[in-house]
Amino acid sequence: MANNRLAKQERDELSGLDVSGLREQLDTAKKQLWGMRFANGKRQLEKTADLSKTRKRIARINMYLAQKESN
Repeated sequence: MANNRLAKQERDELSGLDVSGLREQLDTAKKQLWGMRFANGKRQLEKTADLSKTRKRIARINMYLAQKESN
């Protein structure tokens, strides 16, 4: 239940951003994913599920970015 609440909160946050804000969030998420992949390769990442969560966040940001740019 708490997971759904967090996902809805994230969707609301992303839908309220403009194109520049979404691009900033996308850049931050991509840097975070790169660092996590690096840590995972060195066996230093404890929460490997965060990799998939970050990839989903990037996909979500890309979706909202495409919607905003098409309008």
